[in-house]
Amino acid sequence: MKVNRNVNKYIKDCKHFFPFLSKNEKIFLKRLKTNIIENIDSDNITYDDLCNEFGYPSDIIISYFEDQDANYLIKQSHIKNILKKAIIFCTIAVLICCLWRGILIYKSYRDSENSKIKNIEYTIEEKN
Repeated sequence: MKVNRNVNKYIKDCKHFFPFLSKNEKIFLKRLKTNIIENIDSDNITYDDLCNEFGYPSDIIISYFEDQDANYLIKQSHIKNILKKAIIFCTIAVLICCLWRGILIYKSYRDSENSKIKNIEYTIEEKN
């Protein structure tokens, strides 16, 4: 069965309200989508009809988080923070390495500029 694009937009909007997407959240979204597909009777359903029948995406996500265990949410939030810090650290490390490499290349360039022969002087001596 072809899914209505408004249903896909509704699920996508629900997905954007999650601060993190782990296995449980993906299962929840999949079940929500199948529930919507099973309960709608027309392919011409609008986004507003979905919001009126199932609730706004923000309300669905709020109710999902109210039903979840607080320890699970704290753990997921902690994991997300660690990943964010690791990505920032790696990005900064790569930037510092690139900057250092650029400095070394520039220094090598300046050394090669200084080592070039710019003036040649010839001295002619008379032989007696």
